[in-house]
Amino acid sequence: TRLNAQRKAYTAARSDARSTRELAEKVRDDPVERASFDPFFTFFLGGVAVFEGETRVGAVGVSGLPGEEDERLALAAIARSADR
Repeated sequence: TRLNAQRKAYTAARSDARSTRELAEKVRDDPVERASFDPFFTFFLGGVAVFEGETRVGAVGVSGLPGEEDERLALAAIARSADR
């Protein structure tokens, strides 16, 4: 859904991880840490940060398909925009 895509992009843009996948893996075994995050954060796959060099400049969030596919589409969108 649109809200899920927004939450995925928000999480990737605001967290210290490069993607929602990376963040989910980081907190997988620590429910206390997971509960301490911004309540708008999500740990579903499909949120990927966008960088120029080492500077985070935004994020892409995709939702509506299985998480693996959402993430693949987000990465493809970033790669395609980098070609322009």
